[in-house]
Amino acid sequence: MADFNGYGDTYVPYQGGFTIEEFIDQIQTELTISCSLPKTLPDEAIRVIIERRALPWFYRNYQYAVQKLYFLIRKEAFFSEEFTKYNYVNVPCEIQSVTYLYEVRDASLFQLGINTPNLSVNLGVTNQPYLSSYVTTIGELGVYKTILDSMSDMLNQLNKYTLKHHFNQLNHRIHILTAVKNNVIMEAYANIPQENLFRDDLFFRYVAGWAKKQMGNMVGRYDFTLPGSVKIMGADLVSQGDAEIAAVEEEVKGQSNSGWFIMVKK
Repeated sequence: MADFNGYGDTYVPYQGGFTIEEFIDQIQTELTISCSLPKTLPDEAIRVIIERRALPWFYRNYQYAVQKLYFLIRKEAFFSEEFTKYNYVNVPCEIQSVTYLYEVRDASLFQLGINTPNLSVNLGVTNQPYLSSYVTTIGELGVYKTILDSMSDMLNQLNKYTLKHHFNQLNHRIHILTAVKNNVIMEAYANIPQENLFRDDLFFRYVAGWAKKQMGNMVGRYDFTLPGSVKIMGADLVSQGDAEIAAVEEEVKGQSNSGWFIMVKK
């Protein structure tokens, strides 16, 4: 669990991957067909595509670009002058969305819904012998297990002190709409390091598609001729880039799924 003081400070360890300069070189290799063609699109144009188009889109839409984490907001942050006036706390900039805020009102973990026997599937709602009487195949068992796990998670939510809140991802502030005086555990989805995204084939294809589209737009603005009187077909580059972008977006959106139950105690 990450710990921060309400001012947006935290630490995310480096987990390996390509640097942005190495990734740009790989995109240039793709555009020039392993240096068979001269370099046309500037590196800065590819960097803008990565930082302003690809990374924001993947962090918002790609399920593997974010990771569920738990952050501890210490109660001292709620007694600061800034929170007293505006009721907001600055959170780390890598947080993409906030799912829940849980207030820790005592030292017991029972009220957090962690391993509560009375609310667990095996000891409370149902049990394996009861389930087995209706399940005849392994496939059906897997379906029922998924449903019951989701139901168990939602039942555990009912035993937590959740707080109403509003999160603004652009200014990295979470506005707490409920009175709070204790430590708070924040359940959130945080961006993985961009170096890890550079290793993903979908991200590579997405950036390459935009690079081809930008390159086609650039050379299509005038009669562009390479040495040896060879012309670049700008329209073909644009159509190829559009096709690659659309294919990646369709595949990413097809990977998203939704839960079975949505139950929240306010």
